[in-house]
Amino acid sequence: MARLVGIVAPRSLSSAVLKSLGFLVLVNALDFAVRTAAGQPPPVVHTEIALTTAIALPFTVLIMGALFHQRRLQDTLSILATTDMLTGLPNRRDFLARTQAALAGDGAGLLLLLDADHFKRINDQWGHSVGDACLIAIGAHLRGTLRAHDILGRLGGEEFAAFLPDATLDDVGRFGTRLCCPIPVAGDWDGTLSVTLSIGAAAGRSGMSLDRLMAQADAALYRAKAEGRARVEIWSGGDDNVAAA
Repeated sequence: MARLVGIVAPRSLSSAVLKSLGFLVLVNALDFAVRTAAGQPPPVVHTEIALTTAIALPFTVLIMGALFHQRRLQDTLSILATTDMLTGLPNRRDFLARTQAALAGDGAGLLLLLDADHFKRINDQWGHSVGDACLIAIGAHLRGTLRAHDILGRLGGEEFAAFLPDATLDDVGRFGTRLCCPIPVAGDWDGTLSVTLSIGAAAGRSGMSLDRLMAQADAALYRAKAEGRARVEIWSGGDDNVAAA
């Protein structure tokens, strides 16, 4: 049903007009074919088209309106199912699905797990509305810093992720320096507020499982937190082999 609606339902007024006209042409063609097959005498074409169109037009308008509404509903549900409503980034489910698809293909890329530093302290000291403002600022920072084709997502809480196709561990320093700089948080409060990120990085390759790649990046993130935060650590080999960027 969803695929049928996607094909038939209009996306705009011009699309609705064109599809309505096409539907009316189809109705008239079917009417003519049925009459011919039944051996009825050929109708007066102009009169028959006008009559058939007059009968079918209200139903066409009704059907197109219903399909348009159904498409809008499906689009809205799709957005709700794949988007983190606070930051506008893909949610955990969508991020993992898209990253899994990337790994199943070429697989080459760089996974970054990013965690806001001292986020609980921000919530306790400034309140949850300011905490939300920090998360929004982080989302905007990721979109503004990383490339348009990189896969971004908010995994939950103050944890974010990014998969950078075709990037390697050699690129960590270039991206990490910009990502780890203090992120200003705008709002109606006294003083200035900024938030930093701790980042764990791991390199993906073709055939690698997403679970394994996530575990490697998570181990590197844990080390970044332990080593002072606002930094990038790279998982570079063995189970406990983590190096600073």
